[in-house]
Amino acid sequence: MIFLDTDILSYFLAEDAAVSARLAACLDAGERICITSVNMYEVLKGFMYKGSPRKERLFSELLEHVEIFMFDDAAAVGAARVYADLRKIGAPIGVADILIAAIVMRNNGMLVSNNTRHYGLIKDLRLTNWLP
Repeated sequence: MIFLDTDILSYFLAEDAAVSARLAACLDAGERICITSVNMYEVLKGFMYKGSPRKERLFSELLEHVEIFMFDDAAAVGAARVYADLRKIGAPIGVADILIAAIVMRNNGMLVSNNTRHYGLIKDLRLTNWLP
């Protein structure tokens, strides 16, 4: 399963050619494309604040092709573990990133993100970047 992080969703919504091509290739290959409920929140709050009918339409169309995974009890335990591990090494990251990572790990997924600096600190998180 491939989980798209919010930054990758933003590139897609900006119609970035590289991200759009990779996403299309994955869909054509039958890959399971997923997002988390946290990513959905992050994208929707931006729409509600800024308003962008074109991007809202693109996102709505994308949602027809992706699965949305929720933050559940097991992800909460995983998120707490990630938070504690990062805090112990003096490398805290944002709460949303921790929640997203925990959901991805809970579901044995691969996270696609351009934010490799933060996510790269999380042990056991499978991570890739579709941008050069």
